[in-house]
Amino acid sequence: MRPDKEQLSSGAMTIPPLSVKGLTVAYDGRPAIENVNWDAPLTGLLAIVGPNGAGKSTLLKAILGLVPAAEGEIRIHGKPIEDARGDLAYVPQRSSVDWDFPATALDVVAMGLYRRIGWMKPVSRANREQARVHLDRVGLSEFANRQIGALSGGQQQRVFVARALAQKAKTYLLDEPFAGVDATTEKVMIEVFRSLRDAGSLVVCVHHDLSSVPEIFDHVLLLNRRVIASAPVKTAFTPANVARTYGLPVAG
Repeated sequence: MRPDKEQLSSGAMTIPPLSVKGLTVAYDGRPAIENVNWDAPLTGLLAIVGPNGAGKSTLLKAILGLVPAAEGEIRIHGKPIEDARGDLAYVPQRSSVDWDFPATALDVVAMGLYRRIGWMKPVSRANREQARVHLDRVGLSEFANRQIGALSGGQQQRVFVARALAQKAKTYLLDEPFAGVDATTEKVMIEVFRSLRDAGSLVVCVHHDLSSVPEIFDHVLLLNRRVIASAPVKTAFTPANVARTYGLPVAG
């Protein structure tokens, strides 16, 4: 694992890419997350870990401005979401995607260029070549013209990672990117995420496989409606913290 670099600017630590202060999000009057306080590390691979219903996906959606906050404040690189959408790329859960949509793999990746192209402007040949570069990066250039629903689950996930790459964001948010994927897809995605980290980006993944956290990630946020712990994996991912996160007895 590569440790986070402490970067100083004018004697003060650099503004965190994600900063959450006193965040509460409620559905039908019931809090999904409550009084969450969290500053993300400057760079690295970070896992958000917790039981079902802990608010992991809700936290990502709140950061993206997809669900409203009942209380609290969110800053992306020091800015409100309205001024920072271009700093974020998002890969949703596969179950939330309409795989019958009549688009090819290349079409989907090109969607990541729309912010630069313009929403109502046509996708040029040059744009499509840019998209093809990102598709090749996840090992799927030969499937460029395949309808997205005709791909395997792992291939679909890689296409959406390629779409995120096309956005050239500063911070990447992925909701369960490793869920149900094959070993080849997992290997490709880990390599891509590490290259993003090494280039100075932050990659945040909602993650369920506790056994692979130390192998894949540099940092961890343990969440169960509130923050249980947040630090480098070697510091925060302890049996005691995991037990507290999942409501299990803490060994004496």
